[in-house]
Amino acid sequence: MALPGNFKVYALIAALLSLTTFGFTGILLIICCILCFVAGLLFLIYKNGRAGQKELDAKLDALLEEFEFPPGLAPFLANRRRFEDKSAYSERISMTGSAGMDQILEQMLNYIVRDYVDYWYKDMTNDELLHESLKRTSRRTIAAFAHCVRKVDWVPFFTRHCVDDFASHLRLFRMATERLQFDKEKGSGTGEDLESHFFDLEFEMEKKLCRDLLSTTPHYENAYLHDLMDILLYLMMPPEDFRCRPLRFLMREIMVKIVFVPMLDHFSNPDNVNQLLVWLLSEVSPKPEDFVLSVEHSSSQKELEALIKSVKEEMLHLRGRDSGGEHGDFVKQQLASLEFLEATIRKKLIFISEGGVERGADARCSVVEDSSSDGLIQLPVHVVLTNSVAVSYFCDFLNTVGGQNYIDCYLAIEGFKVSVEHQLRSLAMGETTNEDVCETIKEAAKFMYHQYLSQEAITRVPLRESVVAKFLHRMKNDEPSDSWFEQIQEELSDVLKTNERFYPAFKQDPLYEKMLLELGIIGNEEERSESQASDSSSIRSGGTSMDPTTIVERIVEETPVSASDPALNAEPIIVAIVEPLGIGQQGKNSFALYNIRVERTLAGKKVSGWNVLRRYSDFHTLHNLLCHQYPKIASVSFPGKKTFNNLDPHFIEKRTQALNAYLEVVLNPLLLRVNKGMDRLLFDFLSQKEYTGTTQPMAKKVMSAMWDPIGRGMRAVGTAVASVPDQVVGGVTKVGDGIGKAAKAVIGPPSSAIYRMPPTLDTDRVAAKISDEDTTENIPLRVMMLFVDEVFGVRARNAWFRRQMVALLRQFVTPLGTSINKRIIDIVDWLTSDQQTTLYLAAIRDTLWPDGQLAGPAPIRPDEFHEKTRILSRALMLSCLPDELRLILGQETTYQGIATISAAFQRPHLNRRLLYVLLERLLINIFPKNHFEKIFAQLHSKSPRSRRS
Repeated sequence: MALPGNFKVYALIAALLSLTTFGFTGILLIICCILCFVAGLLFLIYKNGRAGQKELDAKLDALLEEFEFPPGLAPFLANRRRFEDKSAYSERISMTGSAGMDQILEQMLNYIVRDYVDYWYKDMTNDELLHESLKRTSRRTIAAFAHCVRKVDWVPFFTRHCVDDFASHLRLFRMATERLQFDKEKGSGTGEDLESHFFDLEFEMEKKLCRDLLSTTPHYENAYLHDLMDILLYLMMPPEDFRCRPLRFLMREIMVKIVFVPMLDHFSNPDNVNQLLVWLLSEVSPKPEDFVLSVEHSSSQKELEALIKSVKEEMLHLRGRDSGGEHGDFVKQQLASLEFLEATIRKKLIFISEGGVERGADARCSVVEDSSSDGLIQLPVHVVLTNSVAVSYFCDFLNTVGGQNYIDCYLAIEGFKVSVEHQLRSLAMGETTNEDVCETIKEAAKFMYHQYLSQEAITRVPLRESVVAKFLHRMKNDEPSDSWFEQIQEELSDVLKTNERFYPAFKQDPLYEKMLLELGIIGNEEERSESQASDSSSIRSGGTSMDPTTIVERIVEETPVSASDPALNAEPIIVAIVEPLGIGQQGKNSFALYNIRVERTLAGKKVSGWNVLRRYSDFHTLHNLLCHQYPKIASVSFPGKKTFNNLDPHFIEKRTQALNAYLEVVLNPLLLRVNKGMDRLLFDFLSQKEYTGTTQPMAKKVMSAMWDPIGRGMRAVGTAVASVPDQVVGGVTKVGDGIGKAAKAVIGPPSSAIYRMPPTLDTDRVAAKISDEDTTENIPLRVMMLFVDEVFGVRARNAWFRRQMVALLRQFVTPLGTSINKRIIDIVDWLTSDQQTTLYLAAIRDTLWPDGQLAGPAPIRPDEFHEKTRILSRALMLSCLPDELRLILGQETTYQGIATISAAFQRPHLNRRLLYVLLERLLINIFPKNHFEKIFAQLHSKSPRSRRS
């Protein structure tokens, strides 16, 4: 409280002290300094303020000059009527140049505005201007897009780019599967799954981009689609509409959220993909044996449980219809088929429940190495050399021990024989002259000599000089003949047979057992063994031994067909001769093995020939099948089983004679013509594949009853597309003598396509590009080679086998290449025509807006339906393959290829990745001058794999 008074005292004391110390002069000086400081500060503030004011005035003046102020309310009221003038929107432009397409697109635009814009816009205003503006912009955008689409050449897009991208996708999937399997076997424990390996391989192939984030991360996918849609709208929308951001954003959201995302979700769903495959193959009738094979190879317990439930339901339904009589017999036959299928499924379920691993969709066949081959069947070397499947394994082995030149020379001689036969046939038909034939054959022989036999040959085969000298003498002095190389071929066969490094060592290698497994000689021990302690009953056919012609006449005596009918002479005739190979040993079971030499002749001339290995149990299965379907065949004498001494050489010789007589009867052309479908059963038995037969055929009606609801839909496009592969392969299927003989059929100069380097895959991009010029120009040959390479893994499995396949396909597809190319081009033109495009748009409209109303959500199908669809899709894909292609590739390889396709489609993320690859390929073709390759590389640059690089 005394502080103010004290302050005054202190202040008075300070003033007195200052006055006495400095005097009046000092105090005045201090006051002057303070005033000068204040005055200087005020001057600086004023000066800087003026400078800043001038600068702000300059900026304001410039801004006022550039900015346009609204004219105000009065001009707006004066011009308000212009928004009511809709003459600018009443003008309709043709969007596509086709009245039919324009009409459908106009309807779809109305439906989109009604269902996706009106429901929120009408809550804001009743004005229709936005509707008309949106439709006008859409019409102009569609017109610009249609103009670009009409410039696209669709033939290379469908026959090259799409095929390449799909083949590369399968290749990446197969390689990822193999890498994952390798990691598991090595126990590396990297923790990576199949999709991680897949995208790692994609980045290795693409070198600069990877679609991992796009395929697996929804928010990144959403950003990608928005960026892509902005680019497309920039290219197609009118500039004044593109600058209107609300309109552009609205169209972008409609395209992304209503078109792209639902479409990608639908087609990346494995269940929808399986249903799509069933729809595309709806014209293919599933073969019972293929369906059973798909069941036997299934590794999914859910699939089998869903299938057995359907089988039980169908059996219950059939039992309710069993009313006796002829119809009752048919029902009993169907029930027997279903009982067989049920037993197969139960057997497989037990196998899976016990933790067994079997050759199937996701498993590779493994062969346990045996130190000796005593427990395996000993095939003669000539049987291996004349069987396409067996010789491919033998070549693999020879390639590892330095014997590749021997087998190449041997097969080149086989090709030389076929070429000579072809040239002589052309000469007999007057298609060429004798001089040209002689010159061609001699040139081919000389080329082979310089390739394999001369001292300067890089791939020289060391043979006795006397044998080579005899060949040169015959080539110089004798008339052209297919026997010029006969002694050399015998010498090669003897070397391969006796040299311990070659065939003897091959029989000790795991590849030998794998070959027997592929040929169907081993496996299914319980069903196919023929040991000395086998069946205690002796099953013998009724009927006595008589002349085969008499037997055939008795069987067909009630059918008005004459053996002298000229139509019979125009049909190919198959002759089969059975030869005993000896005793095979598998574990404790011993059995006799027979070689069947099959020849196909037409008008008395040999067309083709091949060898087939069969056991007696195979003959017995064939006989039972024929007797079941054609009861009159039971009158044909067939050698029955024998309990004891059934491996005695004298008994085997008698059985061989009886089997020859039996085949002579059942292969009689008159008998085959009377009994429709019998030729297919016999061809299945005489094909170079594992023969399983079947005790009861599964009724087609039962299959239809279970699966018809899945297969309904439009079939026109599927039929048109599916007809091409059948005709392409049809030219190849005329060859029956195996790929080993026909592969070298065209012998030409060193630049000949047969001796080119094997095609290589372009790894700079996803598309699998074959470098062979002839192959790239020949559409069917190129598509078939990609199909065989990437679907069935021929390139990765066996380089030699692939070379022979290329040579064979080139020989038979190239002459037809022009006509087939023209047919493919016509089909693509038809599929992309205005008429077909109108049908596509109509189908989309009717699907999304049935009866003009937005379709509701799709019905939720039970899981059992999807499981059955998956197994049916595999069976249909297997059934659509020609039997001749299976003969060349082998049954195991064929099913592994189909299983690879099915397994790849069961991955939603990988399906999404494939859809984006096809979408990007489409945009690159529609906008070739806009550098979409660089745009996509930039859009995919956020991938962590791209950043690590």
